[in-house]
Amino acid sequence: MGITEQILADHETRKGPDGITWFTAEDMARLGLHDHLFTVMQTVQHTLRLRKAHQVVESEGCTDRWSLQDAH
Repeated sequence: MGITEQILADHETRKGPDGITWFTAEDMARLGLHDHLFTVMQTVQHTLRLRKAHQVVESEGCTDRWSLQDAH
């Protein structure tokens, strides 16, 4: 399973009622992803854009986490 698929699967199980899941360095370790937090964010963001997916990646100015959000 690729990085984006792992993040999407985790998002599906953890997202709140607002459709948002926050990811931290601890989440990367839990998922077995060894890349830097924002390297993973950029990979996921790029892949989702290429797929024209219904999720968006946001950091909202945070330096220790980023979110995956269901876009409506």
